[in-house]
Order: sequence, then C-alpha cells, then structure tokens
Amino acid sequence: LCVLLTGMALQGIHGIAATHMYDVGLDKDYVATVLSVCSIVLACSKFLVGFSYDKLGLRVTVTICDLFGCGAFLCLAFASATASGNVLSMCYGVLAALALPLETVLVPLIAADLFGEKEFAKMLGIFVSLNTAGYALGTPVANLIFEGTGSYRSILILFGIMMAVIAVVFQFIMNGSAKEHKRVAALEVTE
Repeated sequence: LCVLLTGMALQGIHGIAATHMYDVGLDKDYVATVLSVCSIVLACSKFLVGFSYDKLGLRVTVTICDLFGCGAFLCLAFASATASGNVLSMCYGVLAALALPLETVLVPLIAADLFGEKEFAKMLGIFVSLNTAGYALGTPVANLIFEGTGSYRSILILFGIMMAVIAVVFQFIMNGSAKEHKRVAALEVTE
C-alpha cells in the first residue's frame, strides 16, 4: 500500500506541477527553470540515495525521501506569484527531485531488505506493479480533485500529509520485518 500510494503521490504531483505553477501566476520561464533544476537535482539525488542507503540504511533513507516528498508537496501547495512563492516553487523543485528516487532506486532495495533473497524477485515484481499502478492513478486523481475544487492546493496538501503518514507507517513495517527476519533465522538454526 505504501509503494502504491508513494507512486501515486509522486507521479501525481509531477504530472500537475507545471500546470499548478501556471495557475498560481508564476512566469513560464521561471516554471521552466524550476523544472530544469528539478531534473538536474534528480540526476544527482539517485546517486545520493545510493550513498545514503550504504551509509545510513534503508529505514533512514526511505524516511528522508518520504519527508522530502512531504515538503515538496507543501511547498508547491503554497507557491504563488510572490517572491516567497517563487522561493517555495524552487524548493519544490529541489525537494521533489530528492523524493523521486522512492519510485526508482529504492523500490528494489525495499523489496530486498524487507523480503530477502528468496522472495526478492517475486516481491520486486509486485512492488513495481503497485508502483506503476500508482503512477496511473496519481494525475487522474489530482485532476479529479481539481475539477471539484478549482485548485490543486487541496490535493497537494493531502498528498503531503499522506507522505508524512507513509514515513511513520514505514517505521512499523521495518520493525515487523526485523522481527520476521529474526524469527526465520531462529527457525533455520533449529533445523
């Protein structure tokens, strides 16, 4: 569920970000700059996530990315055609790029760490399918909310809250996974 919702939120925001920035009055050239910065930072963030995973582990890396996603959504929600709104939109570009590895680099790492080598291929297939289903749902859900409210702000705030909840839920998932790994290891020792 966390993988599905993460894919939905991150792709949903990516699909509507430029439109939302135009809707709140940001200059098209500035929006292009924000999206360009986002692309450049994304290229670097994939390497940074790999480094973070090696040094800090899965729990910390995923939590950091989830919180970056939360921040990205909230920055974009409050972006406007003011000086502070421009800063918020640029912050969105950087934070979104730091969160997007949740959809790519971290999916196989999550599958491997949570389920181990024996179940890795099966779980990776399931996770990639759920992630892709989330991609397919994200922008249509955001646009549906836009049709009902006339603004993307409410869905951006909802996605931001959702990413914070996912960060908390993931802590419980990691705890449960650690307990299960210990239980399986104990069973293997007794056999």
